[in-house]
Amino acid sequence: MRDRLTGRVWSRNANLAEFPLTWPEALAAVAGLNRHAAGSWRLPTINQLESLVDCANHTPALPAGHSFREVGDVYWSSTASVCEPDRVWALHLDKGAVGVGQKRSARFHVWAVSDRRT
Repeated sequence: MRDRLTGRVWSRNANLAEFPLTWPEALAAVAGLNRHAAGSWRLPTINQLESLVDCANHTPALPAGHSFREVGDVYWSSTASVCEPDRVWALHLDKGAVGVGQKRSARFHVWAVSDRRT
C-alpha cells in the first residue's frame, strides 16, 4: 500500500512471518520475500515505522480506517542502537512507542517496506 505522504510502499500484510522472529530471522524473511516476490523490500528504519503512528489511537496506534492486515504489537526496524550494537530499535505499535530489542533473543514482527515507484 502506497504512503501518499512519503511515496513508500508498505506491504498490506503487516506480518511477513507467521510468528515473531529474531532480528537475523527478520532480515532473512525479507530477503526471502525479495527472492519470491521480485521486489526491493527491506526492513524499515525506526523513523519510517514511526511515520505510520497515529497517537490518537492505540492497539494498534495506526490511523482509523487503515487497510493493513495481520497487525502485530511490536515490529523490528533496520536501525541499530548506537550505544548498544547488539540491539535494534523497535516500534511498539500497540501504544505507538519505540524501544530496543536484543538482535538474537527478542522476537518481534516483520513489516516490509519499499521505496520503489510504481
